[in-house]
This record gives sequence, C-alpha cells and structure tokens, in this order.
Amino acid sequence: SNLFWKKLQNLSQTIFPLCLTQKSASDYNNFDREFLSEKPKLSYSDKNLIESMDQSAFDGFSFINPKFEQILDK
Repeated sequence: SNLFWKKLQNLSQTIFPLCLTQKSASDYNNFDREFLSEKPKLSYSDKNLIESMDQSAFDGFSFINPKFEQILDK
C-alpha cells in the first residue's frame, strides 16, 4: 500500500522492531552460538557456469577484499 512507501520516505518516523548493536567490525554477538561452532566450508564454484552467466552487472566492479589478497600472497 502507499502508506508503507510514505513511511519509507521518512525513515525518522519508522519504528524498527529490532535494532542490533555492533561493537566492532569483528563483533559476532548477534549470531547464534550454535551457528558459530560450525566448521566453515568453502563454496564450490563451477568456473564454466560462472563464465556462461551474464557478467555485465559487475562492469566496473573492482573491489577485492584486502584480507583475501593477503591469503593469496601466502
């Protein structure tokens, strides 16, 4: 409805049901402990599938996570 969009236009009048706080970039207190105890797994990426997809949405996108570059340099 239009009412929702009008509220979005003026966010100062919008009451959010949940406001999470973050003490630092590495603060993980808002995540469930059970989730944090899981072993991380790298996602498999099919190079052929990725190359067959339209990549134009990423034109001009050049961000590379500096931490990832450090891993590659090792």
